[in-house]
Amino acid sequence: MSYIEIKNIVFSYQKNEKVLDDVSLNIEKGEHICILGHNGSGKSTLAKLMVGLLVPNSGSIYIDGVKLTEETVDELRKQIGIVFQNPDNQFVGVTVRDDIAFGLENRQVPKQEMEELIDKYSHLVSMENFLDNNPEDLSGGEKQRVAIAGVLAMNPEVIIFDEATSMLDPKGVREVMNVVKNLKDKTIISITHNLEEALLASRVIVLNEGKIVLTGTPQEVFKEKEILKNSKLDILESMKLLEIIEKSNLKNKEKIEEALWELSYTK
Repeated sequence: MSYIEIKNIVFSYQKNEKVLDDVSLNIEKGEHICILGHNGSGKSTLAKLMVGLLVPNSGSIYIDGVKLTEETVDELRKQIGIVFQNPDNQFVGVTVRDDIAFGLENRQVPKQEMEELIDKYSHLVSMENFLDNNPEDLSGGEKQRVAIAGVLAMNPEVIIFDEATSMLDPKGVREVMNVVKNLKDKTIISITHNLEEALLASRVIVLNEGKIVLTGTPQEVFKEKEILKNSKLDILESMKLLEIIEKSNLKNKEKIEEALWELSYTK
């Protein structure tokens, strides 16, 4: 049995306008998957359904064998942490230390244990030197790293990154992706339209207009250039070069293409 089972989910914000249309998906414990899709494809809606912020019109979601319902949602939410798009919306503390401690205080974690967890996870995201700083003074990437530390401190089995890098500059994106890359023993679900982030995943699912249109490893998915383009997703820069090379009369064309593919999947 998969850790998360999504069965025939249908969801609409407005009548007769399906945002998700009969979506089924299994996620294994410890797996790192990426759900790719353009704005409006339904990917963020799927994330909100998984944490019980929305209720499907039909279909069901199971987490560790337990059906997500109004009665079970509070308990199941303890197993899932979520990092949202805008880090400014996630801060509640006066300092970075306060913010990481917020969820732990709500769970009444003893003070000494709380301090140990703050120390552990601030180090993990390389924010140990900022604990007494006001979050407002941090860069976007630093804020997201603090948000990740706060989620990790709660020790969820699953962490959902819902467009967590979409508002960051390239430096901030690299900072967050480096943290994600080094997370161990967690089930990671990245919700994004950025193919670079998908390279970190073991499996990629492409959503288009509320339906799953493609699934596989990054290597398998990225070779389906026409499906990606039809799904309004920009292809990797290396894939654009490949298209140019394919149409050229260069010598050693096959070797160049092979080298580019290899470089594309270097994590």
